[in-house]
Amino acid sequence: MSGRSTRGVVVDAIEAEAESNPSRELLKLIELSVGRVVKVILKSDDSSGMMGDVAHRLLAVHEQVAAAGAAEPKALARWMIKFGFDDQDFFTIDPVVYAPALGDKGMAVYRKSVEERTAQPRVSFAVKNAIERLAILDGDVDAIVALFGQDLSSPYQYTRVAEAMLELSREDDALRWAERGIEVTSGWQVKHLYDIAAGVHEAKGDPAAVLGVRLDHHQNMPSSSTYGVLRDAANAAGSWGSHVSEAREVLGRRDRGSLVDVLLADGEVEVAWSVAADDLDELGDDRLVRLAGAYEAVDPAASVEVYVRVVESILETTDRRAYRAAAKQLKNASRAAGAARLAAEHQTYLVGLREQHRRRPTLVAMLDKLIED
Repeated sequence: MSGRSTRGVVVDAIEAEAESNPSRELLKLIELSVGRVVKVILKSDDSSGMMGDVAHRLLAVHEQVAAAGAAEPKALARWMIKFGFDDQDFFTIDPVVYAPALGDKGMAVYRKSVEERTAQPRVSFAVKNAIERLAILDGDVDAIVALFGQDLSSPYQYTRVAEAMLELSREDDALRWAERGIEVTSGWQVKHLYDIAAGVHEAKGDPAAVLGVRLDHHQNMPSSSTYGVLRDAANAAGSWGSHVSEAREVLGRRDRGSLVDVLLADGEVEVAWSVAADDLDELGDDRLVRLAGAYEAVDPAASVEVYVRVVESILETTDRRAYRAAAKQLKNASRAAGAARLAAEHQTYLVGLREQHRRRPTLVAMLDKLIED
């Protein structure tokens, strides 16, 4: 049995025991186990994340056993302090989750340690996180705004405040903070504020308000993703037909390539081709391949031309990977040429391409195979 599978079996057994017989002894075993796993991570390369996954599973079952009432409150607090603040700095221990198991006595021990560490010259990330989580536990709105919002200069800060309000089930406050952040900040992270606002309205069963948020989002930050969520919101409100034209116009002004993407996704292949026709050089090879593939059923000869354009773009790079990519698109072109009854012409093109690149033996070998096929 491999080391990985052995660890998996052990954790499986611990999880099964937690379900059937949560106990103080099991809690201690879990604490010992996760401590050893952390020592392994600190001394070795865990770039695969395998040991980290084991630790996460053990920490999850630790929460489960503690919640079942197996913990001695003060001992649990001392373990949280040692493991969360002293032993390592990449797994956080959430006092909100452990609060019922800690009770008043355990929480007093935990809070005292946090206060002592807060007074130190250098406050660690783990302690800062604990301070924030305790503010959530206390429902202290002023502290939450100060801690999570800081100077309220970025959408990320507004997002953190709004998410904290959601955790406290203060949906109206979350909506106000999201709307405020949308109004006074900018940048790609504003997306999260729109998502929060839409989520609050959706939870309230107000599709018209969700649609309003998504219309504003698409108008201000048009992309294929904002188009998609707008379409979903408009469909839910039964009004996509009255918004689709403007949504596409807004997107096309900002990003013609994304407009091509959404038209293809909507199954409007000929419209997508028309939009792309005047701007093929700006669309990128991957998008051109998708477009040509979708358009083959309409006009395979036109698709051949696009595949060839992509091949020529790819062959500006001289390495084996590029040659393989070019060969793949040449196969696509051969298929489309056959459908367009242009097989002979395409064969002539392949021969000419071979001659053009005769000093690239690896590519020539690939082309020879295509010509023979």
